[in-house]
Amino acid sequence: MSTPKSMQLAANEFAATIKTSRGEYAALVAQPNQPPIGIALLIHGFTGSKEDFIHLLPELADLGWHAVAIDQRGCYQTAGSDNESDYTLEMFASDLVEVVKTFNQPVHLLGHSFGGLVTQAAALAGANLASLTIFCSGPGAIPGTAYDWLQDFQTDLRAGKKDERIESSIAEMKADGRLSNPNVEEFLRDRWAESKAAALLGKATILINQSDLSKKIAELSENGLPVLVTHGVDDDAWPIEQQEQIAKTIGAKYIVIPDSAHSPNVENVAATTTVLNQFWRSSL
Repeated sequence: MSTPKSMQLAANEFAATIKTSRGEYAALVAQPNQPPIGIALLIHGFTGSKEDFIHLLPELADLGWHAVAIDQRGCYQTAGSDNESDYTLEMFASDLVEVVKTFNQPVHLLGHSFGGLVTQAAALAGANLASLTIFCSGPGAIPGTAYDWLQDFQTDLRAGKKDERIESSIAEMKADGRLSNPNVEEFLRDRWAESKAAALLGKATILINQSDLSKKIAELSENGLPVLVTHGVDDDAWPIEQQEQIAKTIGAKYIVIPDSAHSPNVENVAATTTVLNQFWRSSL
């Protein structure tokens, strides 16, 4: 999971609510001091939330972007049902199409990890986009050890072991030095408690079963949608060679972010900001 270094909001960053015809979505927003270049909408991954981008949003705003991240349905501070079958890729994509509509202009859309599948599906569902960034994500189902981990994860959650999962993750992060801030530790527990088990199970099912979307995204790219595929140099979710291949299939720009793994949005904020700013500006 993406783990913030701190929970302190920047001076130009604030919590907000985005209201749509499909419900309300908790958001973090960072605004530039001048009229914005454009809108950047960032979508979190599997166990994440809008706070995955807490350090990235203000940096983007400093460069002129109106930068927004939301909690997806059933995740942290956005409400959702307790019915696992409600959480389909089509549902998440339809939510995102409506969120994009609230900006009344084309949006630069980024999806991290699981969010990369949602943003691809939203693009295919007709979201009004200025560009699409597939960030540390893949074309469909996640393979290998991550696939096996997800199946074990579903077994534990269905057995009522949700709390054991977060405690195990926190202990592991503290042991290897990734977690030392007590405020971040408290946030991780709160996010886990507030996120619906049904949403986590539904998202896991998508990650296990989703078919390859890259050829359909290639059609959008051929019709003029700018697409970027980017990930950390040590990304350990979807295989790096698979991410490079989907960029080729789509005809997308492909950039590897140094000194980072699966969460460059936390691990190398400066380089990630530069990559996104340059790509979005090239898409204007």
